[in-house]
Amino acid sequence: MPNTLRGARFRSLITVAGVIGVAACVSVVSPGTGRESIPVVRGRYQNGRDQIVRIALATAAREGPTVSSGQAPLVIRPESGSAFVVWNGKRYRGELVISATDSGLLVVNRLPMDDYLRGVVPLEIPIRGAAEFAGVQAQAVAARTYAYQNLKDNRDFDMYATVQDQVYGGVDAEKPQADTALMTTADVVVLYAGQPINTPYHSTCGGSTAAVSEVWYKQSDQPYLKPVSDKIPGTDHYYCDISPRFTWTQSFDGPSLRTVMEKYLAAYTNAPKAGVGRITDIIEQGRTPSGRVAALDVQTDSGTYRLRANDIRFVLRDAKGTTLNSTFFSFTRETSGGEVSSLAINGRGYGHGIGMCQFGALGRARAGQNYRTILETYYPGTTIGRIAG
Repeated sequence: MPNTLRGARFRSLITVAGVIGVAACVSVVSPGTGRESIPVVRGRYQNGRDQIVRIALATAAREGPTVSSGQAPLVIRPESGSAFVVWNGKRYRGELVISATDSGLLVVNRLPMDDYLRGVVPLEIPIRGAAEFAGVQAQAVAARTYAYQNLKDNRDFDMYATVQDQVYGGVDAEKPQADTALMTTADVVVLYAGQPINTPYHSTCGGSTAAVSEVWYKQSDQPYLKPVSDKIPGTDHYYCDISPRFTWTQSFDGPSLRTVMEKYLAAYTNAPKAGVGRITDIIEQGRTPSGRVAALDVQTDSGTYRLRANDIRFVLRDAKGTTLNSTFFSFTRETSGGEVSSLAINGRGYGHGIGMCQFGALGRARAGQNYRTILETYYPGTTIGRIAG
């Protein structure tokens, strides 16, 4: 049922009947010994039971209740305090707030932080065996810290429910192991200078994480987001080599390379939108401190265009439009008749590479590291604290 609500007649405050299912409450407990000795954050933040977050489920929905521009938002709540609201076939805790915008309906799920994170953690890290539980705990803390740091006062929602922020799936995404990871790290966050930090994370670093400017070159570096080696001391292995995308390959023949360049190059360079002509060469322009490709010069009939850092991933997409796994790669190319006839890429890692490596966190958990050690490794110079309340 696309972009629809299951329930009764709409008013400015709506009680929704007929929602699917009831869930037992999950209490929040202390993260364990030593909690009282870690820094406490006071001020604008509330603890996870009381802190309300607003998650945009849709920013331009075309189907749903009739809401006119200028009308007060509709608030949809479950009929019972232990039931859910349903939007677009998915169940959500809390309430929905629906308002009209110039592009369609803005649908926001408003709920406590603890409930939000239950629908995030299982979608952001693989839920695996008990030996890797500390990695799931590290993910729980990273996701919580990111959410606190991204509370917004200047718009009608705090975060998107997608990879633009953190993937959020509501009730149907929840898993017992993730719930336990959240409970055993209740209100714990990563701090720098006494405040929650921005905690980017990614699937697989491929051997080393990256600084901000290596990937998001228009953004400033942060002291706690530096390259961190993922190599296991005394070995030739890496904590994240358990990832299925620790190494990978991707190839383009001449026509497919020209197709992606024609389709995407102009969005990231000053290439003409009408087309660039033949791709005559692709030349690497340096490496970043963590070993990633700093830039590629794409030579064409219409000129030479420089692709920098993470932009490379969004141009060198596969036939389905999926971005390149990472910029941690080497490549070879062949030419024929003055045009690149093939491009073969051998890469490592998956994702932007900044902050916590998720498969690295799981590998470190296997090696006996606890979640605090994992977080303080991937975010160097930080401390572990908790939100007061």
